Amino acid sequence: MKVNLKSKRLFTVRLEEHVVRDLKLLSVDLDKPISDLLAEAVSDLVRKHGRTQVAYSSIAETKKPKK
Repeated sequence: MKVNLKSKRLFTVRLEEHVVRDLKLLSVDLDKPISDLLAEAVSDLVRKHGRTQVAYSSIAETKKPKK
């Protein structure tokens, strides 16, 4: 599967060892990349707190420097 890296941004976090292990195992079980699992988790967290991805995306777009 080819990934469009231009639409992705690197974001680094530090996680407890057991969390990383759980993510790796879930990734294998579901045959999904860890990045997809994390993106889904963040999306769920944003919705849980009453925000929408669209709202955050539109804010990010307005803050981008113009060329």
